[in-house]
Amino acid sequence: MKWLALCVLAVVLITLAVADGEIWEEDDHEVLIRSERGAKNREECRYGKGAWSECDLKTNMRSRTLTLKKGNQTTCESTKTIQKKCKKACRYEKGTWGDCNAQSLMTRNDKLKPNSDASCEQNRQITKKCKPKSVKPTKGKATRRNRQ
Repeated sequence: MKWLALCVLAVVLITLAVADGEIWEEDDHEVLIRSERGAKNREECRYGKGAWSECDLKTNMRSRTLTLKKGNQTTCESTKTIQKKCKKACRYEKGTWGDCNAQSLMTRNDKLKPNSDASCEQNRQITKKCKPKSVKPTKGKATRRNRQ
């Protein structure tokens, strides 16, 4: 039974080591996609970045198309599409922190700034733990003893 488990584990590890993977590097102008070491194809594919689409309200995702700039057209995809979650444009005017309550918590009420996303909450309440007041040790006055 132990040998069977070891064989299965070995097959899984070998499969993971041989599997094609991608390493992404991104800057302001392009995306570099490289296959991992040990992969069959070590070709570098450089892509130009298109503009991000508007946020899809149903999925809360936006997408961008990458177009091949440099690389072998037979081994690199001519276009790729990437997606990421949308961020809400909620901007708040921060309120002032209240006093600490009996549970050692303090709260702040923030109001939504004009021109923010309409789906944002008009007010938000932030709560955080109060920092314990540190007691600084007082320096004792040094007493001099006169030696005579």
